[in-house]
Amino acid sequence: MTPPRVPFARRFRPLLPLGGLVLAALTAPPAAAQTFRGGPPDISGMAWVEADTFLVVHDGKVPEEADRPRLGRVVLPPHGGPVIWEPLEVAWPPSHGLAHDLESIARVPGTDRYLLAESGDDGEAPHAHLFLATYAGGVVTIDEVLDWPVPITNVEGTAVFEVMGGRYFVYAERAHGAPTTRVSWAAFSIDPVTFGPFQYVDLGVPAPHGPAARPVVALDVDTHGRVYVAAAEDFDEDGGPFRSAVYEVGSFEPDGAGGARLVLRPTPVRWGTLDGVKVEAVAVRDRDGTTEVFIGTDDEDWGAVVRRLPAPLVEE
Repeated sequence: MTPPRVPFARRFRPLLPLGGLVLAALTAPPAAAQTFRGGPPDISGMAWVEADTFLVVHDGKVPEEADRPRLGRVVLPPHGGPVIWEPLEVAWPPSHGLAHDLESIARVPGTDRYLLAESGDDGEAPHAHLFLATYAGGVVTIDEVLDWPVPITNVEGTAVFEVMGGRYFVYAERAHGAPTTRVSWAAFSIDPVTFGPFQYVDLGVPAPHGPAARPVVALDVDTHGRVYVAAAEDFDEDGGPFRSAVYEVGSFEPDGAGGARLVLRPTPVRWGTLDGVKVEAVAVRDRDGTTEVFIGTDDEDWGAVVRRLPAPLVEE
């Protein structure tokens, strides 16, 4: 049976379990509703804002998913209870139109600016753009739209970080079915957005492996320069099954010449193995000197969840 179309309002929604971990959809007055099949959307990228608030992006396609939100806000209740989610309205520039396949969002450190990234969608659609946005007072404003500065195929992980006062942009291809992917970075500035020359290293993770593996589907960098990535196994079946793992893979350090270099760990530190879900968002929150790692999932037919990962166990 074809599931009914479920309306939802532009207001906070609890994320509740339903036959597994899914985002629950609530009904709303038709005049205020957007509608799409299967409940609220996936989470394909996430960035920490402040306190218990995160911004998330959703990978709606054009034109078939034009009615799906592209950006949302997630709030973690400080005293227990369900996580809450709210879609955010965005006035996309007429010169570009609706964003297509947003797969990551990166906060520019020390600012209220965010870089939203279209994935490139395997080169099958003319959508490979970056959007510099401001999020202030609950409102999102698109400040600048630009083409990706280098050729891409399908990028699902980006971040902006600082090393010794310099600001950098880093990204990685998801590299579906490949044993490794390329992590690339360059000096980065805003107003206007500019990039320096890109450098890169090749990265492999312990698992998952095989024809359905994606070495990097999410990426973030903490205030110490440490790099966290998510890898996933996806057989291109919206019903799954899925498998994911999250790792700390290395750190960015000064390169001695006024730039930054990525020093990979000989063995990545595993922060979590998540069987049954497809992680596509990693966000780091630095609070009271403690690094906290959060994940968001794109579980296709199953909806999405947000979770904080426990710190890795230390083997004695």
